[in-house]
Parts: sequence; structure tokens; C-alpha cells
Amino acid sequence: MNRRGALYQILAVVVVAAALWFGLGGNRPTLLIGVIGPLTGSASPYGLAHRNGVRMALDQINAAGGVLGQQLEAVFADDANDKVIAAEEARSMIYSRGVLAILGSITSDNTMNIQRICEKAEVPMLTAVSTNPFITRVNFRYSFRCLSDDDIQAGALARYTIDTLRLRRVAILHDNNKYGSQGARTYQAVAQRLGQSIVTSEGFDSGDTNFQAPLARIRQLAPDGLLIWGLARESALAARQAREMGIPATIFGGDGMAPTNFLDLAGPAAEGVVLTYPFNPLRGGDKTRAFLEAYRQRFTTEADSFAAHAYDATMLLAEAIKLAGPDPRRVRDALASFGAYEGVTGRGGFDPTGNETRPVELARVKDGRFQPLPVGGAQ
Repeated sequence: MNRRGALYQILAVVVVAAALWFGLGGNRPTLLIGVIGPLTGSASPYGLAHRNGVRMALDQINAAGGVLGQQLEAVFADDANDKVIAAEEARSMIYSRGVLAILGSITSDNTMNIQRICEKAEVPMLTAVSTNPFITRVNFRYSFRCLSDDDIQAGALARYTIDTLRLRRVAILHDNNKYGSQGARTYQAVAQRLGQSIVTSEGFDSGDTNFQAPLARIRQLAPDGLLIWGLARESALAARQAREMGIPATIFGGDGMAPTNFLDLAGPAAEGVVLTYPFNPLRGGDKTRAFLEAYRQRFTTEADSFAAHAYDATMLLAEAIKLAGPDPRRVRDALASFGAYEGVTGRGGFDPTGNETRPVELARVKDGRFQPLPVGGAQ
């Protein structure tokens, strides 16, 4: 083959490759977002539901043509509920994979470590479910949240337990992580301001399974209310052990109790428990009903708050990328412009700090199911 023939062959290969890259007859390039959460370990029920919600949203987005004519795909990472791993995964996604935004994580400790990386890199971070208030405090330009924070949730619980349940003496049992300690502190401050007495506040570590020692001290104080602020597994075991030890106090807690595995693990001890309820399926319209049915068919289980909020967060990111183009800084600006949106979790929006504006709701466990309480009870 002469030199001219070889040159023509090389040019032909380049032209074909360019055609494939620009979508003239092959696969188009993809837009990437990062998704970080616990897919293994004790917090995995949250992370797996979160991943399911993201996958459902991406499938629907791409089936409808994608974003800007390209497929929107997620790079999933398992942080194993370890904040060091969460930060490492965030760095890898931003600096090695070039993601446009990061969705995650589940627990506030991990999310706040991801946040530091994203803020420095000027890449937007949207958490669907982490509730520590400091995630969206001032000076964090690239951080957004899709549900009510602990300050709002704890305040709603305090008002309900005082005004409706008439609880006067409350003991607190909380996880020592950022989620549990912040929720407990906020509840105590609001409750005491409203006249409720906090007789003690006991802490435990994530992963604990035996709560008999702190519960024995609580039993001696005979409170009429017991606030348990932690994730589903620990909260369920603590509630069950409280009942086994003969503690009759009304048990209540935050959205860490909202996954259905809380009901499974707590068993009969879950009956009567009051909790904050970020996703009320009964208040949604056609969009919510379609989501619930599609989720049920695909995953053969019911969608919980973590799946629903992850679905909405993914849809919001897709819309922001559509408006802004593939530029993280402009995606951040687009997210900040969403003062109101309609998702499967209802009507929401971001305030100037990136915090969710949707009011919190409450539920009570009745006959082994979460039963939403009247909205007025959470105001």
C-alpha cells in the first residue's frame, strides 16, 4: 500500500470516530453525575433505596431522550457509612470522572465530608436526605438539600408532643453521630423553651445493639415520653428493648425511623411510635401514584422516603443540567433558581441558603404501618 492509500485509511478512521462521538450514527457521549451512599453495612437499607430512586429517575430521563440530547448516567459509589471513604469517593468522582454534580450521602457525617470537597471544587452537591442543619448554612454556595432539616423536624416533634400528646417529662436516647446529636440538641432546646422537662439525655454509638444500660437509667426516672433519635436499626432495637424492660413511655423520633425496616426490626414495639414523616404517599397526585406503582413493579417493595427523595433530587439535577449545560458552576446557579418545584414528594423549593422549604409531616405507627397524622399537627 502506498503512502497516499495509508493516509486515506487513517482519515477514514478519524471521520468514522468523529461521527460516532458526535452522534451521527452511534452512541452519543454521556453526562455524568456522582451518587454516594452506603450500599453495604448497617446503613445499607437507606443507601440501596436511595440508589433505586436514582436509577428509576435516570431510566425515565434517558427513555425520554436524555438531557441536551445525551444520556445522563450516574457513577455509584459505596461509602459503607464511612466519612473518610465518602470524601475519597467525592474526590475521585470530581477529579477523575468529571461529574457535573454529586448526589449524597445518607448520614450527615458523610455528607458534610463530601460537602467540603464539592465546595472547594465548585461542584454542586445535592443531598436528598441528610438533615444536619449546618449543611445549608450560609457561606456554602454549592450545597442543597431536598427535605426538612433537623431543626424543623425536631421543632415539629416538640410542639406535637407538648400540644397534642401532652408529654411533660421526656428522656432522650440518641446516636452520638452528627444526625443523632444535632437532632437531640435541637429537640431539647425547643422543648425546654416550650415548657417540657428533659429528665436526661443518653448517647449511644452507631452500630450498638444493646441499650439496656442507658434504658435502665431512663426507667428509674419514669418519663412519660422517650425520644429516640438515630437510624432505623438502632432505633428499632432500642424501642424493642425499652418495651421488654417495661418502660411504658410514649416513644417518638425523627425520620431515621421512616424506613420500613424499622417496623420489621421493632415488631410490636413499633406500635404507637410517632415520627417525622418526610414522604407522605397519600398527599401526592398522579405523579406520586405513578412513581409508587412503577417502583413497586420494578423492585417488588414499597418506595420509602429515601427512594422518593433520591428520585426527586435526580430529576432536579437533570433539569438544572438542561438549563445550564455541562458546566458545574452554571448547574449550581440553575439549582439555586428552583424556588419552587413539584416532585413525587410534593411541592418543595430551595431557600436562599439551599435548604428545603417544604413543611415537615408526622406519622404514627398503627397496625404495623405508618399512618400520616393531620398536617396541622406538624405546624
